[in-house]
Amino acid sequence: MSFQVKDILKMVSNYLSIFSASNIKKVLFPSTTSGVIWQYFAGSLAWLAVVGMAAMNLRTYLTYPSNSPEVGVTYYAFLTLHGWSAMLGLVPFAAISVIAYSMYKDGMSIRRTKLMSGMFWLANAGLIFALLGGPDMGWYMYPPLAVEDNSNFHAFLNYHGALMGIAYLALALSSLAQTIATVNLVSDAYATKPKGQKLGIFSAYGVAFAVIIALTLPALTAGELWYTLNILAGVPINTLLWLVLFWFYGHPVVYYVPFPLFGALYYFVPKFSGRPLFSEKWARWNIYLLAIGSMLIWVHHLQTFPIPVPVRLWINLSTLVLASGSGLTVLNLGLTVLTSKGYNYKDPVGMATLMALIGFILGGVQAVPLPMFPINPIVHNTYYVVGHFHLVIWTLILMGFTAVFLDVLRTVRPGFDYSKSATRLINAGILVWTIPFVIVGYLMSMEGYMGMLRRVIAYPTTFYPYNLSISLLAEIGIAGIVMAVGSALVEFLTYSPSTTVSVSSGSGSSTPSISLATDQNDKKGEFFDNLKLKLNNSVYGKSSELRRVR
Repeated sequence: MSFQVKDILKMVSNYLSIFSASNIKKVLFPSTTSGVIWQYFAGSLAWLAVVGMAAMNLRTYLTYPSNSPEVGVTYYAFLTLHGWSAMLGLVPFAAISVIAYSMYKDGMSIRRTKLMSGMFWLANAGLIFALLGGPDMGWYMYPPLAVEDNSNFHAFLNYHGALMGIAYLALALSSLAQTIATVNLVSDAYATKPKGQKLGIFSAYGVAFAVIIALTLPALTAGELWYTLNILAGVPINTLLWLVLFWFYGHPVVYYVPFPLFGALYYFVPKFSGRPLFSEKWARWNIYLLAIGSMLIWVHHLQTFPIPVPVRLWINLSTLVLASGSGLTVLNLGLTVLTSKGYNYKDPVGMATLMALIGFILGGVQAVPLPMFPINPIVHNTYYVVGHFHLVIWTLILMGFTAVFLDVLRTVRPGFDYSKSATRLINAGILVWTIPFVIVGYLMSMEGYMGMLRRVIAYPTTFYPYNLSISLLAEIGIAGIVMAVGSALVEFLTYSPSTTVSVSSGSGSSTPSISLATDQNDKKGEFFDNLKLKLNNSVYGKSSELRRVR
């Protein structure tokens, strides 16, 4: 009995050694490009979980049509948590991870890995500190509510006085850290690009829109610092100028993830269609249209302001020009699929890519009437708009991001692929996510067209069936994304490269040596193999070793 206890304790000790200070440091501050990619992907998934939990809390309140005014404070707190976690956490981290991966796929690398990790932790710390204050003003942070702290309204439920200013300073540091990270990506892409080689279509989109992030995100930092100075030093705020700053960032931010993902779609769709992209020239010229256009149309968020007619004409024209860039993307990818001999939708990456493309088409159709002045004021503050942009988020962004994530798992482990059972589970999860949320997007737009206002918790009972159906369908859809991502991760973490195992004892030594013959220099695989050998070590002693035969 004592022998068995001793062996168990030895095995536990060997497992705990994995969590040594050096190993933890490698996880927190990775020294490789793939490690940084993993770090930002992990951050994206963590913020996605927060976004989802806050959203489902909102949906719980919206299943009751007659909420009391007291509920409003809690509702808006979760609304702000949902918005800030998405727009200030999930979106920039997801964009950086996709851009970094596009560079990795094209032979480029991140040189300043410690800087990237440092900015990752600074950005997270700043955002978390601000969220702990219980912000209650919505993600858009409009003045004057965003800086009020009186008997009528508290911008932060837990922070008051100078702490509010410190919270905005923390947000400014967070957005500044994200800006530095994207500037570093652009710098490293330039420094490590293979000489004489044109950027691949995926990395071309990634690097181009890293530039857009680096140009527009500082506007948010400036707005946050302005709030800090207002609270701590009494610097007055010009409301219209603050809104100009905010929307110069606030509109391009909705493209931070989609446009790098366009590059991923341009890479994946030809691969699973079994033919070249219909027109790579279109795709490359489209970068200029999308990049420049994304920074010119922010003014359409001021449709309800008393702005001059010429500016309204510019709103319509510039928005339609940008929409034409998205339409060109759909046309190019659609023709690639339709002129192929068959699209491989059975592959998990291919399935996620296809759902991202179809969902973007369905969500984009909803947006066509929005820039039109006679229509926009009618639906501007309704669930029509909520249905449109959430449908794009649920399909293009989340399914496109899932496609990239599934491809990352394949790329970082040479030889790894999804088994038939895992493939079925992942594809089923993708469909269980996509179908309910496409329906949810159109239900939201329908009730918005009928007059359901957004950001309200007491509404006419006419909308009760819609809101109940939306909440129930969302519950189903969430199970789908968990099944897809969870199945992929389980398959990845339990994978072992095909090996030939031989056990021998060295001459004059009782220590067994376990040799695994494999063709792949897979250090991650070696880590997992060593992990499994901890059990072997508990029997043969600490000196058991793993040796790969190259």
